[in-house]
Amino acid sequence: MPEPPTVLELTGASAPARARHFAAETTDSALASLTAGDDSAAAAQLIGVGEVLDALAQTSFGPTQAELREAAAHFERATRSHIRAEKEEMYALRRAAHQIVHSGSTLGRGQDGAATALVLDIMILTVIAAARWHAARGHAQQAEAALQTAAHLRAAYQATAAIPLAAMRAYGQRLPAQSRRHHAATVRTALPHLAESLRAESGWNALTAVLDQAERAGHDTTALLAEATAQRELDSADSISEVLVWRLQHLGYVTQPASAPSSRRPRTEPAPAVPAGSGVDHQEANRLRRR
Repeated sequence: MPEPPTVLELTGASAPARARHFAAETTDSALASLTAGDDSAAAAQLIGVGEVLDALAQTSFGPTQAELREAAAHFERATRSHIRAEKEEMYALRRAAHQIVHSGSTLGRGQDGAATALVLDIMILTVIAAARWHAARGHAQQAEAALQTAAHLRAAYQATAAIPLAAMRAYGQRLPAQSRRHHAATVRTALPHLAESLRAESGWNALTAVLDQAERAGHDTTALLAEATAQRELDSADSISEVLVWRLQHLGYVTQPASAPSSRRPRTEPAPAVPAGSGVDHQEANRLRRR
């Protein structure tokens, strides 16, 4: 059996990785607020998302940092509105930003890189939702700034995700044939309508790797995979397997295995799919998403 890379470890996460997982949860909550119809809460969440982006830019290096700085600069313009923000709504995001800064910088390797890719993945969805939110209220300049933010986040994601995804693919490819067949059967059971298309994607081996590690950690991978699929829509994904890799990574981090005596750790509820909003071209928004 091949030795799993650090990126696949579900326990013993570093402080930067823990901070980014918390940021992923709070950003997911912000995404829900942007679709819930409470304008004052949504305006506050936009400010909080901007603070998380600033924190990620401060603690990254190289191409990722350059793109995140550009993203943060564009998104600052997207946080401006005449809608009064309820400050308590941004508390969790502000706390997440504080944790990212105080956990220290990351070079994007191992768990740190995977956790950064995870939060960037959710950030892309959130800023596109912000663009639609602004467009629906006639805030054309802010909507455009949010879409520009998404483009830079997509580039930052690609720079960050390449190394952890390569490590996961390599591990998945080295698994014994029997293990690979077993995980393929799990996917067929949990996602019969997606199984064949998933196996044809370049992210299949990475998905196999995450399923293997989650099972070794004691998770019911069929249930975990079904939960990951149900979190948000997948129709607009370029790589469904890659989407599921990050969702499984996060679920494996924030939940206890079914065999463990302790209960699930608290986490935010999954956000609903981002609805189309007037004024922002849906195809353009999907193009700016990484998947």
